[in-house]
Amino acid sequence: MMPEFTSLFHSLRFRLIASVVTIEIIMLSLLVWNNISIIHTTHTDRLRDTATSMIQQIANTSGNHMVAVDYATLKDYLSNIISYKELSYLVIADRDDNSVIALGTVSPEVRPEIDSHPAQVNDGVFDIAQDIKVAGQPMGRVLMGFSLSLMDDAISKSRNRGITIALIEIILTIIVTIFIGLGLTRRLGILSKAAAEVEAGNYSVSVPTETNDEVGKTAAAFNNMVAEISKRTQQLLQEEKKTHQLLKENRLLIQKSLEVQEEERKNLARELHDELGQCITAIQADAKSIRDLSPQCDQRIITSADAILNVSSHIYDVVHSMMHLLRPSVLDNLGLVEALKEEIHDWNKRNPKTSCIHTFIGDLSTLGERTNISIYRIVQECLTNITKHASAAHVNIKLDNDSEKLHLTINDDGVGMVKDPTSQHLGLGLIGMRERIQALNGVFFYETSSECGFRISIHIPLDTDTKTRESKTLASSHGQ
Repeated sequence: MMPEFTSLFHSLRFRLIASVVTIEIIMLSLLVWNNISIIHTTHTDRLRDTATSMIQQIANTSGNHMVAVDYATLKDYLSNIISYKELSYLVIADRDDNSVIALGTVSPEVRPEIDSHPAQVNDGVFDIAQDIKVAGQPMGRVLMGFSLSLMDDAISKSRNRGITIALIEIILTIIVTIFIGLGLTRRLGILSKAAAEVEAGNYSVSVPTETNDEVGKTAAAFNNMVAEISKRTQQLLQEEKKTHQLLKENRLLIQKSLEVQEEERKNLARELHDELGQCITAIQADAKSIRDLSPQCDQRIITSADAILNVSSHIYDVVHSMMHLLRPSVLDNLGLVEALKEEIHDWNKRNPKTSCIHTFIGDLSTLGERTNISIYRIVQECLTNITKHASAAHVNIKLDNDSEKLHLTINDDGVGMVKDPTSQHLGLGLIGMRERIQALNGVFFYETSSECGFRISIHIPLDTDTKTRESKTLASSHGQ
């Protein structure tokens, strides 16, 4: 079926007009059928009653003439009756059923079958008979036939008249229904179009009320509803705008906080290396000088000097470990790959029951400083979380630079996240990861289940302006 026909059949206008016209046709058809049945019954009953009355009168009159054997007078009497327009023949028969008088179209030798009712006639003539009796003695009988052509013509004319009237009523009904339906559906169509406009986001639409009927009241209610929706939508948009602004400010604050944190860590690591490291080195040199220059017989000085050397070495190891946590020097000196390898190597030594496999693909030496530190911190945070919560046997880290995007995938086969994975409440570690990636215009998402463990996927777009963008951001943060 063509789409335009399908649309037509589904339209309210078509269904309204078609329904009214169909009901009208059915009702008028039943009415015409009933009227034709009544007309047919009326005409057949009239013909039967007329024929019965006439044949009884003729039988009574003919008896007296047959007793007097006055057939000439009887024939004159019957000649007046045969002129009746529906009467086809009239026959008077004697006791032996011989025709005494025969008038009309039927031969006296022919004896048609007697009919009980005009409705049951098949040959077009209603044949009846009546015995002629005088003083209870049979004298013969009267045979009469009435043509049904006039009655059929009258019935046909009545039927045609009824059908014509019904057709005129149907046509008038169609015209009136179309007129009313077009007016009604036009206004409903305006309402439907306005509703579609509102659905599309246009709240300035207004529907004319025209008349104060049901559709007009619906249009007025629709206008009030749209005005209220528009008002509340504007309020919601304003609130949403404020919320987005707050979220943007909060996100910027978090990103700035992360940048400041990294900068402070970098400065603190430098201070520890430059100041405390030199001091420890000087202490160790002085302790060695004291030990070497002290008399060999003074064991207390030697023991004290060795103790100072041991303590200073321990302090140096602690400081070196703190510097590595604050800002791994290998990240600045040798780059991201070597820093990650060292971090993973140290983690494997601390967690011998868990195997961590890493894969690095593509050129990872041209990434910006923010990208390097963000990737490093995310890997560091993930390994820490795996140690604390995952109970995993295997960890897989994959870092891939396809020249358009930087892809980082970290997955383990542990117990997954204990929290509902559909929950919107993330841990601080995951929030920090997400903020770091979004600061680089990247995408961060995770998957977790008790069967498959935990998986983090990160995609960061890379272009020729990446380093420039990062340097501008860093300069802006330093300026602030």
